[in-house]
Amino acid sequence: MTNHLNGIDVSALQNFSKSVATSPLAGKVSFNVKTNWQYQTRTIATINHFTLGGAKHDRHFEVVADEPPELLGANTAPNPQELLMAALNACLSVGYVANASVMGIKIHSLEIETEGSLDLRGFLGLDAEIDPGYDEVSYTVRISTDADETKVQELHNIVTKTSVNLANFSKSIRMNSKLEVSKL
Repeated sequence: MTNHLNGIDVSALQNFSKSVATSPLAGKVSFNVKTNWQYQTRTIATINHFTLGGAKHDRHFEVVADEPPELLGANTAPNPQELLMAALNACLSVGYVANASVMGIKIHSLEIETEGSLDLRGFLGLDAEIDPGYDEVSYTVRISTDADETKVQELHNIVTKTSVNLANFSKSIRMNSKLEVSKL
């Protein structure tokens, strides 16, 4: 098997996995995102760093969000719900590609389509009985590969079991809220 498959350095992935197995601290990762409101419904989130194994790694990315005009925005960027689904799809994609590479599966194409429906009466506070979030989200994985169907199903089962964002979508997460108010 080649050391690189689907653009993944398989040896590097296996070595990283071994280091986390022998030293759990090596696998502790923390992410931080700071979001600033710009105007109307537009925000810009800034990613400056993450911490892996106790070491801080600097980086810089900006993620813009906005709402369409029908939801009182200017339609300058995807809305938060679209970004949420994009984050799920991206995480699943990483899982498919990395695991397929370790399993020796060549992926020719991979597409994940996600959808969900919300009842805005919950968000707008019009009905206390309506959850403002999703009750159900569906996704479809379209994968093209020469691997046999049993191997692809095994890949799917592994990704379904280990995807961080799929886990985040499918369980409650304890949220810790803190409010800091400044006066002008």
